[in-house]
Amino acid sequence: MNDFNLNITSPCRGICRIDEPSQLCEGCLRTIDEITRWSRMDGDQKLAVLTACLDRQQIPSKAGSSDKSPSMAEGTPGNASEG
Repeated sequence: MNDFNLNITSPCRGICRIDEPSQLCEGCLRTIDEITRWSRMDGDQKLAVLTACLDRQQIPSKAGSSDKSPSMAEGTPGNASEG
């Protein structure tokens, strides 16, 4: 664990909808648990979530579902919410 607290901005993109099949937010690709715990996570935990979100981008979407969210690598993560 780091000896300092990193100020890591939430990856929220303001597209706050949970995809039923994957149970991931369509905007940031976090789980509901990751979203609700974000403000209480330390820097290492936040980095682990961000890494998981980037990994989730690499998973092809299921047949019949559309990819409504732009790549997290595009643009800047926002502060649309505290989580």
